[in-house]
Amino acid sequence: MRNFFQDFLTIDLPLENKVIRFCKDDYHENFGFQWNKFNQLQLDSFNGSTESEDRFFSQNNFEPEDLKDKTILEVGAGCGRFTEILLKYGARVIAVDYSSAIQANFDNHISYVQNERLLCIKADVFDMPFHKNLFDIVLCYGVIQHTGRNEDCLNILCEYLSESGKLLVDIYSNSIKHYNPWVYIIRPFFSRIKDYESQMNFVEKFVNLVFPFQLNILTRLHKKHGLLKYFRYIINRSPNSVYGINLFLDGKISLEHAQEWSVMDTFDGWMPNHDDPVSKKEWNRLLNNISLEYKLKIDLNEVCGQGYCAQLSKVSGS
Repeated sequence: MRNFFQDFLTIDLPLENKVIRFCKDDYHENFGFQWNKFNQLQLDSFNGSTESEDRFFSQNNFEPEDLKDKTILEVGAGCGRFTEILLKYGARVIAVDYSSAIQANFDNHISYVQNERLLCIKADVFDMPFHKNLFDIVLCYGVIQHTGRNEDCLNILCEYLSESGKLLVDIYSNSIKHYNPWVYIIRPFFSRIKDYESQMNFVEKFVNLVFPFQLNILTRLHKKHGLLKYFRYIINRSPNSVYGINLFLDGKISLEHAQEWSVMDTFDGWMPNHDDPVSKKEWNRLLNNISLEYKLKIDLNEVCGQGYCAQLSKVSGS
């Protein structure tokens, strides 16, 4: 029987269920190392929270029922924190990542692979083996700023939308509110550490040292107002990530997971080769350009997370 996903691909599917590899194994393996070490931490089904689901739906106008029976191209899927949500609500997903993190996604959702609800592909966003104009939804969260080619990436994503397709994207902001100067100071020195294992060991030692102090301070400042919120802002701009601590204080995850999350996010912040955040003005320009070029309507354009998120849809009859 013909595989459901074959019609979306420009290459033949293998007979056995496995990750399809369309780029070299050493490509962007800093991300792959990270997401295979923390291969389940961000999955709601693992950490007991609804953090990934809440974040997903906070960045678009969708309701869960809007995902049912949709075919979705998820670019930069990583280990599958959003893949899990898409599958949970009845979508079929082609998940793409340029690192070996896609293997973690495959392993985390093997039952969906076997039921032809999920296909995992290791590929570069600028060289994906898909036919154009076929996907109901194209999703790309947490990725664009790392490609080094923000505008080109947005253009590529638009080409895969069906006649009634919707595009969901976000990007980091370079505004004072979101900017953390520490990561840009640390990266040149961090990159000199010889391998990913040594880098991770360094991060773990640093986080283990400062985590108790940050936990104590943020506990005292949690949900405080007035001048105290500015002290909280300063702690939130620490050299390492304290996002996991805030999730713990909000009652979303355990303390153990909070510390692991801090290690994971700190490694994620210190090691990228490309990081090209944008201003609100530049983001608006990028959205307006693809809106005109691909006949898209901007349904949503908001500040969210670490930057800006947007939802665009094909104009009827375009």
